[in-house]
Amino acid sequence: MNLSEGTRRLALVLGGLGALAGGVLSYVYLQPILHHRDLHNSFERFANSDVVKEQRKILQSPDPFASIAKPIPPPPSGYAVDAKTGERIEGLPAGAVLKPIPPPPSGYTIDPKTGEPQLDPSSGEPMLDWSTSIPIPSQVNKGGIMTINWGENYAVASIETADGETLSPTPAPAGWQYLLGALFPFLGFLIPWGAVRSIGWVLAGFVQPSK
Repeated sequence: MNLSEGTRRLALVLGGLGALAGGVLSYVYLQPILHHRDLHNSFERFANSDVVKEQRKILQSPDPFASIAKPIPPPPSGYAVDAKTGERIEGLPAGAVLKPIPPPPSGYTIDPKTGEPQLDPSSGEPMLDWSTSIPIPSQVNKGGIMTINWGENYAVASIETADGETLSPTPAPAGWQYLLGALFPFLGFLIPWGAVRSIGWVLAGFVQPSK
């Protein structure tokens, strides 16, 4: 009976089976990580594309609604206002009973002296304060992007692609996660191989004749 050779062969067989099981475990473990990485790369590719940069530049321009729509200014003071709709009533003479005008909607740049929205010198319309408000979504339908949903300070909150997928900011997987997945086959071989070799070494000590 050759205990040393037997344990060596058993260790190799079990180590090979362990490496195979580790490979399967590595594949299962890495699949969601690779998918996570693809989502990160896809979002970053769209978020840093020329289409998004162009739309951000439009929104940051003095008149961001130049190609969309003009913002409706609040009714000027001194006019009669409908109590239900809040809109100016045309044709009423001066001195008519006026309803109080509601405060200006949030999102406008407020003059600290008057408490009213500041007016754009070029257009005479209220200036939106984009530093504290969230821009409306941009419908672009260009470069594989259908809609850009904005967050604060012009950050991209999410992107709706032409494929019907919604991409959100996703952090890239950490490097240690890839390393751990690559170690599974190695550990699958080393653990059973080392365990059998250790047991065989201990048993060999019992069967060897004492000197």
